[in-house]
Amino acid sequence: MFRFRVTGSDGQPAGDLEPYMGMAAHAEFVRSDGSVFAHVHPSGSAAMAAMELAQASAPGGSTGMEMSRMAMPGDRVDPEISFPYGFPKPGLYRVFVQVKRAGKIETGVFDANVE
Repeated sequence: MFRFRVTGSDGQPAGDLEPYMGMAAHAEFVRSDGSVFAHVHPSGSAAMAAMELAQASAPGGSTGMEMSRMAMPGDRVDPEISFPYGFPKPGLYRVFVQVKRAGKIETGVFDANVE
């Protein structure tokens, strides 16, 4: 799990986070040679169509998204956000984390050397 804490300029946890495209945040993991690209969400990543099929075929299935409900406007987003991810091979990676704060999209950029 990769954990990120969003803070304000005063170093305090951000209290103005909003859902962004139905999620608390989005992260991209990109290997420097371009051979790895992963777009990850805090609850993991699955195609929406796959989620809907899985939900519909579950016992007592439904067409809703109860299994992994998307965040809605007005939902509170915690300033500490975790992403499940395992690097598939060693190398230099750049990690982009996007959140929505007070109506604006902000992107944090981090470099990681995976051995």
